[in-house]
Amino acid sequence: MIVFDKLLKPLDYIRIKHAEKAWFDVMLPIILAVMCVAILYILPIPIAFVGNNSVISLVNGILQILSGFYIASMAAVATFQKEGMDNQMEGVPPKLKLKKKNKETIKSLTRREFLTYLFGYLAFMSIFMYFLGGFIQLASGNISMLAAHIAPWFKYMLVAVYMFIVFNILCTTILGMHFMIDKIHRPANRIINNKK
Repeated sequence: MIVFDKLLKPLDYIRIKHAEKAWFDVMLPIILAVMCVAILYILPIPIAFVGNNSVISLVNGILQILSGFYIASMAAVATFQKEGMDNQMEGVPPKLKLKKKNKETIKSLTRREFLTYLFGYLAFMSIFMYFLGGFIQLASGNISMLAAHIAPWFKYMLVAVYMFIVFNILCTTILGMHFMIDKIHRPANRIINNKK
């Protein structure tokens, strides 16, 4: 179990709780995945999902680049020296439930911790999806044969799940960019006493 805990540590990001985070992790990816599947369904000329010049080959090309970006971003966040990076996040901070020696504690995250979890999750998911997409591409002949015997609604459901994960990566990347572009460089709120 300890080995799996270490291998799956980047997925701890999923366990971070915050009301706004749920929009980037779940709500927006579901909306975008449903829209994408609906467009694929109504197009008069079908778009190839598997094979050459397909959705998966396009996504894999992008993931190949992004995985390196995520790892570099994680390293940058871990070593970034700026006042406030190790302070608890302002407002309602994201919280993570930790288990240590059969005890659960809820920790409010610092900006550095949150961004490290975020980019670690993105690096893990991009590498995982790259290899999953590669396997699907290699097995495309077998998948096409199996798909001929599967109900069309089930095919679209599988496409929706794949697109949900892709849009989850995209929306979470945008959240990470927001923090890297804006939040990290904002000066910390300070109380100024004008009384002498």
